[in-house]
Amino acid sequence: MISSKNIFYHELIGLELKVVDSSNPSLIGLCGTVIDETKKTLLIEVKSQIKTKINDDEDIGDLSSNQNNISLVFKEKLIQKDVSVFQVKVPDGTIVEIDGKILLNRPEDRIKKRYKKI
Repeated sequence: MISSKNIFYHELIGLELKVVDSSNPSLIGLCGTVIDETKKTLLIEVKSQIKTKINDDEDIGDLSSNQNNISLVFKEKLIQKDVSVFQVKVPDGTIVEIDGKILLNRPEDRIKKRYKKI
């Protein structure tokens, strides 16, 4: 099971992630689910809400009384590991902060690497 002590030895795919620091300011604050991991990047799926206005001439039943409709939009964002710091939520609910430079290996190679305690 993934915990805060052994997260470096596991893949991050499927975990919730937030970018807390990055040299790219547009990435700071991004939250989403990790859907792919490579040696140098993480691909996360970001969920956002968009309000859409419904036209009066559309017949959509009960929704016609509410002129605003909220749609969920999923976007994929590619994040470089070496320039970012992440907060990762492990399955037990603990939030772990990880410097992306530590993750700069293929997930299958991280199991071989030794890490120093901080």
